[in-house]
Amino acid sequence: MRYLIDLKTHLGGIHQGKRLDMKVFSFFSVFTVFLLSCGCEKEESIVKRQSDDMGVVIATPYLWKKSLHIKEPMSNSLIKNQIIYNNNFVVPTTNGKEKRSLSLIDSNNGNVLWNWNDFFDGGSEYIDISFHYQYENLLSYQSGASYCINLNNGTTKWRHKRDRSFDVRINGFGQYYFTYATITNNNGFDEGIAFKGDMQIGIIFEYLTPNFTYENPDWLRGVTHIVKVPNRENILLVNYVETSSEWINHPYYGLYDTVSEEWIWDKKRVADPAYETYAYHPPIIANNKIYAAVSNKIVCHDLETGEQLWKRDFGGDFMFTGIIVEEGKVIANCEEINIMYALDAETGTQLWSTPTAGTSSRLSYLNGVVYMVGGSGGGRLFAIEAATGKILWKIDAGLLGEGKDARFTTNAVYVLPAKDDQPAKVIALSGLYAYCFEAIR
Repeated sequence: MRYLIDLKTHLGGIHQGKRLDMKVFSFFSVFTVFLLSCGCEKEESIVKRQSDDMGVVIATPYLWKKSLHIKEPMSNSLIKNQIIYNNNFVVPTTNGKEKRSLSLIDSNNGNVLWNWNDFFDGGSEYIDISFHYQYENLLSYQSGASYCINLNNGTTKWRHKRDRSFDVRINGFGQYYFTYATITNNNGFDEGIAFKGDMQIGIIFEYLTPNFTYENPDWLRGVTHIVKVPNRENILLVNYVETSSEWINHPYYGLYDTVSEEWIWDKKRVADPAYETYAYHPPIIANNKIYAAVSNKIVCHDLETGEQLWKRDFGGDFMFTGIIVEEGKVIANCEEINIMYALDAETGTQLWSTPTAGTSSRLSYLNGVVYMVGGSGGGRLFAIEAATGKILWKIDAGLLGEGKDARFTTNAVYVLPAKDDQPAKVIALSGLYAYCFEAIR
């Protein structure tokens, strides 16, 4: 499982990356052997609704479930953020004989619309899509090589083996995407810069270098994220880090105008320098503010000036789930202490907290409810009311007919709004199946 393609590009995040790799390896090792065989057809639910002593739903009828494996089960791959196209969704599947695929699944019935496995290694590699970029019908991600898939039909738009290692992070705006790799500049300093590519052809070129500090040649430096500013056509938020030889990280923001090729403002501290001060997930821009989870902190900055408005410290980090901003709240699941928090997006004031689980999936939101799978505590599918923090679901996959040892994986939880005569849906994966539930209304 490869989160860090290049040490210098990833910078100080290597310390958290090692910890992340160990957590993920430990969690997914339980799926290397499956106890049950599985069929290929959609199955109707025979599950009855059950609740625990607190009234939390622990089992509920599903609309359908679908096998993720054509032949014998294999250890599943992982997609971290939901990939949705035309109200259908992409999941990792296997077809036996050590072959893995990406499949577009019809959300109405679980039917496979297409399979894609045009990997350079023939399809035996573990698929780990930590980040992806989607533009119209095109999906691109990086994992060693770079791939772009036509979501209409599951064909390869392009694929490239690069002449250097690139980070798995990928962002973009419109038909252009950004990726990150280390170069040696004219002064002999190594620096991780942003490359820009065209989604139509995949060719990339060196694009953007922040105003790094070069006084100390032993420091590592590099871009970590570029985020398009909503409703401002040519403005990018650039997140970059400089890391001292003692592995003290100095994270910064800069706001960049792509037309004038000038910085509107730059070198604004994201958080105080520290050993683990590093933003693994891209910042979120909402209501003219910038929100980010940085190690064990959540921080908020003013978009117009880059000045910090507030910060909050917690007892652990948010590396697995990241944060979401919904209903005027910043919502995040703290990994080390297994608690979900909601903060007022304007002030950072804590609105509620509720016990959950750690080593969890990214958060998904639909119609006032936050969904996630908790990796610890049995791999339950959580549904939490965004307004109050009340736990509505903690669904146990072992009660859905697979057997008592079944659990949901920390793959993306897919949420799909109601469309035509179809209800809103929540889709989560176990080691064997994709389960589709009607979303909470």
